[in-house]
Amino acid sequence: MGGALILAALGYAALQYPIFIFHLQPVYLLIGAICASIFLFADKKVLASLKQKRAQRIIREIYVISHHLLYYKGSNLHLHAKLSLCAAQTRSIRTPYQLLLNEWYQGSETAIINFKARLGTDEAVSFGETLNALRLNEHDSYYELLKQRIQDYKDKIELIRDSKKETVSYLLFVLAGLPILNTFRVFMYPWIAEGQRLFNTIN
Repeated sequence: MGGALILAALGYAALQYPIFIFHLQPVYLLIGAICASIFLFADKKVLASLKQKRAQRIIREIYVISHHLLYYKGSNLHLHAKLSLCAAQTRSIRTPYQLLLNEWYQGSETAIINFKARLGTDEAVSFGETLNALRLNEHDSYYELLKQRIQDYKDKIELIRDSKKETVSYLLFVLAGLPILNTFRVFMYPWIAEGQRLFNTIN
């Protein structure tokens, strides 16, 4: 942050003395330094927002994988083969998921533990525990646990969707208020200004 502020001060000084920054445009340096400063001052909020977005993507993909895994209930395929067929549904978690599949035959329990650690979210932990239960016994009753997990993921996705709708509604409300404020300024300001002039004349 200190370095960004120094660059901003240098860019401001270069507006009067361009020799400070040689052939660089001082305005670009000033704007870049100010933007960097704002980002660094708000880095915790930005990182928290990115973390939340990542968690939301993980929830959606685990939800899709769990749904596809449920399709293979009653199949004679091994759990690893079922998970391999679900790999095409992954995007943001493709690398951890592929590592899970690659490490499976070296030790399936360790592979699941590593998968949970790489993603590091509650949904990844619950999904890993479900996989561990299915690994130990691929009985149909264990797929009921998977159904419960799917319902949990669905509820969380609905909450995320509702939260986004509220945010969008709030932004639309604010944007809708801007023309009203502008109308008030255009039509009412001359009357207010005239009233102030009359008041000053009376005084």
